[in-house]
Amino acid sequence: MDLEPRDLVLALKAKGFTQKQIQAETGIPQPTISKIERGDSRDVMSRNYRALVAMHAKVAGEMPAPAPVASAEAASAAG
Repeated sequence: MDLEPRDLVLALKAKGFTQKQIQAETGIPQPTISKIERGDSRDVMSRNYRALVAMHAKVAGEMPAPAPVASAEAASAAG
């Protein structure tokens, strides 16, 4: 299922993510996310599209989220 960049942003917003949270997860600048959401950015760079697709897939449960990194304290307690 190929979604348009605007659809991806709107789906993430519907899940409760803010533009700032989408920026933090994808690395796409917030003003660019705003333009995509408004439909003002028709030519989204492929790396931005891939980042949106990856975040959408993670949120939708299509791929597992990365495992949290164990702290040094927890690692030393286990060892």
